[in-house]
Amino acid sequence: MDDKKFRLYIDESGTHNYSSNDDIKHRYLGLTGVIISEKQNVEVLQPGLLAMKRMIASDLDELPILHQEDIVRKSGDFVKLNDPAIKKQFNDKLFELLDNMDFTICAVVLDKKSHLQTYQKSAYHPYHYCMNVLLERYVFCLQEKGGRGDVLAEARGKAEDQPLKEEYQHFYENGTYFCSKGYVQQFLTSKEIKIKPKNKMLAGLEFADLLSLATKLDTLHSHDKIPDLVENFCKEIVAKIQKNYRCPVGKRINGFGRKLIC
Repeated sequence: MDDKKFRLYIDESGTHNYSSNDDIKHRYLGLTGVIISEKQNVEVLQPGLLAMKRMIASDLDELPILHQEDIVRKSGDFVKLNDPAIKKQFNDKLFELLDNMDFTICAVVLDKKSHLQTYQKSAYHPYHYCMNVLLERYVFCLQEKGGRGDVLAEARGKAEDQPLKEEYQHFYENGTYFCSKGYVQQFLTSKEIKIKPKNKMLAGLEFADLLSLATKLDTLHSHDKIPDLVENFCKEIVAKIQKNYRCPVGKRINGFGRKLIC
């Protein structure tokens, strides 16, 4: 397995439509990018998530998909998490994975209400805006790691997926103000983004889903947009992942590994 071949897995928290609603879910769109090498994916991530699934599966031939909302609601196979002993074992398995796996997080959060008020009709598509900012950080991170890689995002529906493919291709072919196209193409291995549904049992997407809400809330808290997080499972994840944010030597996490756009 190659430890210099990477993939960026993207998951979202919140809605991609503009809203004047102040509720965190509606006001802020967060994109979580988890950067994992091929080697770590095969040797650490996939076995780790498989162990978590087997722990709560009702049928070992039909393993559940790890989805944060289902886990919180304890729906389907996750009803077993109502048992405190099983819940602790399940959580400990995730914490063990967070401790032992080598991966990097880049989180981008957009304050849609503020952005719309500022730019009105010229406001950029929220998801596409966040993705471009995330892709810039991914390319910079690949240079820092001396690697190359591609991108895989969660499918969101036919109407959303085709424009996303076009947006990614535009990034690859043109670059941005901060990344020339030559720089982008030096590190990205594909001119096309891969888009897959979570029901394909892709470990990277499932892992990004487990972290998406935590990174969004952490980004908002680190920028003083929300008060301290309450003592719960999400806060425990936030504490565990601080070491995994992209943070070049001599720099800080905010702006590099956590980015808030207003």
